[in-house]
Amino acid sequence: MRYRWQRPLRILALCLCLTFLLLASERETEQPLAVELGLQTVPTKNDLWAAQLGLRMARLRTHIPTVDRVVIVPDQITFLAALQKWSLQGRYPILIDDKRFTPLFVKRFQPAEVVRLPSVLSSIKPRSITTEAKRQLILKAVTHAWNAEDRESLKQRWHQLGWQPPGVVLTSINDPAMPAAVALAASWGQPLVFLEGNYGKPNDLLTPAQWQSLNLSVQQAVASTGYTYKELGDSIETVTISRQLAVKYESAQNPNEQLAVTDGLGRNPDGTRWSIVGWIYGSAERSVYQAMCSIFLDAQTTLLYDSYPKEGVWQTYSMNTAESDLRRVGLRPKLIEQPQANLESWRALVKDGIDFDLIFVNSKGDPASFDVGGSQALVKDIPKLRSPAAIHFIHSWSATTPDDINTVAGRWLDRGAYIYVGSVHEPYLSAFVRPSLIVKRLLMAAPFLASARLTNPIPWKITTIGDPLMMLTKQRQRISPQAFPLTK
Repeated sequence: MRYRWQRPLRILALCLCLTFLLLASERETEQPLAVELGLQTVPTKNDLWAAQLGLRMARLRTHIPTVDRVVIVPDQITFLAALQKWSLQGRYPILIDDKRFTPLFVKRFQPAEVVRLPSVLSSIKPRSITTEAKRQLILKAVTHAWNAEDRESLKQRWHQLGWQPPGVVLTSINDPAMPAAVALAASWGQPLVFLEGNYGKPNDLLTPAQWQSLNLSVQQAVASTGYTYKELGDSIETVTISRQLAVKYESAQNPNEQLAVTDGLGRNPDGTRWSIVGWIYGSAERSVYQAMCSIFLDAQTTLLYDSYPKEGVWQTYSMNTAESDLRRVGLRPKLIEQPQANLESWRALVKDGIDFDLIFVNSKGDPASFDVGGSQALVKDIPKLRSPAAIHFIHSWSATTPDDINTVAGRWLDRGAYIYVGSVHEPYLSAFVRPSLIVKRLLMAAPFLASARLTNPIPWKITTIGDPLMMLTKQRQRISPQAFPLTK
């Protein structure tokens, strides 16, 4: 008899506790790293919305336990089934098995337990997994993560908890990247909307007409959730598109200008921005890996590689201030700058692979090469990653065809970057946010992709790949796998 009522009471107590935590006063709110450590960093009016968004996410990240376990599954359907075990009592990384991204994540996460689950398809007929059956699996995965049963009870649960969804996740039901969308919707408490249709392949260039169709479809999908979204500072601040999509589109004003899809989306007709857009695409294995890195990894180390001379406009992108700020919060930065920055030092640095959680590079070049200080490195000089990395790469053309491993962005993503900020065309240096400002925003709790975005009203050429809610947090405590058995 004791076990019949003990579990419901635990769930009720946890929900009441989470309600209190999510609605806590400023005195009890998770503080950004900069405030805790006394850095004199105050967000400007333009940055305030992003800092507020980050604080909202920090409370959620802190108060839903991470279980010290990694679960590895063989396919998408088993992934969706395994995701249904997430709840407000605990969550843990789930990966779709492969030989590259799974070992990279497991090595970095260092779980107390690794569990491999057999395919659920062995006990059911594949033909029974209809589109409608898949929709139901997806819905259950998102709702169960919040101890709800269906879409309506999920919205009620969010309302009871005082939770305002920070973003909307868009996907296509049969796209390989769909499982990542489900994980991000479930983890961060976001509505999941299906965005169907042909919007190009990752390396493509959309025509103005194709672009207008995509832009309208995205806005209609976000509006369908019923949450406010039309300005920064309301409920919906981000859009995550987890599906195949073109990276760039042709400017209607100048056919010679190629603009970033993720920069053009999320804007009102007057050009003002209402959201930060992140994009995940590719295989189920890689896209899920990118989502799990964003959800569960906490940064500890940083590489700052500055190939720019200490003169003129170049010196305004100096990484010295970023280095000192990161050092003060314990993110162990390694700064390489002129005159030490050169091809020889770059190749020495990367010859055995590199192990940094955050990577900032100041460079210039073309799709297949990048300046490392007076000389050009080639794509073959991009190292193996020994740790999943979030990368900000100041450079022209690096992301013009990000699905091509013979280009700069394509190779970094293939190596295991789960966040990438780069350019789809010639953007000019001023299109990039200075690394020193990005770091200050990050330390004030702003998410990575928001920190790397200018808030100017003109769509331009910087693309943002990855989860737009990825951010820096303190090292999170984990609960023992024994406290959260897989049979729950």
